[in-house]
Amino acid sequence: MVNSMTGFGQSQGKVNQTTISIEVKTVNHRFLDFSFKMPRELLVFEDAMKQKIRQYFERGRIDVFINIMGEGIRAKHIQVNWKTLDQYLQGLKEIKENRDVSGDIELEDLIQLEDIFVEEEEAQVDEKLEEKILEILDDVLKNVHTMRQEEGSTLKQDILNRIQKINRQVNELEGQIDLIQKQYRERITERIKEHLDSAVQDESRIVQEVALLTDKSDITEEITRLFSHVEQVIETIELKQPIGRKLDFIAQELLRETNTIGSKSNDVRISKIVVALKSEVEKIKEQVQNIE
Repeated sequence: MVNSMTGFGQSQGKVNQTTISIEVKTVNHRFLDFSFKMPRELLVFEDAMKQKIRQYFERGRIDVFINIMGEGIRAKHIQVNWKTLDQYLQGLKEIKENRDVSGDIELEDLIQLEDIFVEEEEAQVDEKLEEKILEILDDVLKNVHTMRQEEGSTLKQDILNRIQKINRQVNELEGQIDLIQKQYRERITERIKEHLDSAVQDESRIVQEVALLTDKSDITEEITRLFSHVEQVIETIELKQPIGRKLDFIAQELLRETNTIGSKSNDVRISKIVVALKSEVEKIKEQVQNIE
């Protein structure tokens, strides 16, 4: 199952006179990572929202933005701070008694004093609000999931196209093996003969050395493993489960075998094929980084 880890969705709903807006953005991440930006009174619902998200996603960074508009979800109450007010009044009384100060204290004088009134909030967070938030979040997550599936389909087709190119390139490499080995043996034989005195040439020893060097340059095993990795990609991409990590591992193995072939051969034709092969594998690795 090829799902991208990139997606976006938004939705909103109302509870009484309160409007709740939720946005969810997801990007690639090695694991399932959460980030919530919302009013602090909603923190009590964070675990429930995480459980809801886990129903849809197994990998990716999930950014959740929740905005509250309208009445809000807390009722505000203004209380008189009687203790502070009494202290003010006592102080004013002492001023009048100890200093030559006259006049009455009016209400408008009192309301200018600091800390006379205290604003208190009463939480109104209830099950009804939680149900609505989870309902809106579920709607958003469905949209995000759909977007991740659609992008995943595009990624899947791109990877399959590239893996077919890789398969053709590996076939081309395989077709060059016999000719390259023959040419390699001939070059090595000539170079050995050039550095040996004709009087002490040992043909059997030369044959042994050439065979050993030729074996070290043989790329048959690497080609066999490349074919195997190509088949693994094709099989894995059809699995009905998150496959990002597995595809990433296979892509690394494809690159490793390709690099080994490049290091073993100095043939110009092989080098050109290896360069093209590495280019396709690198592009697959890039795409795989965004697959769940």
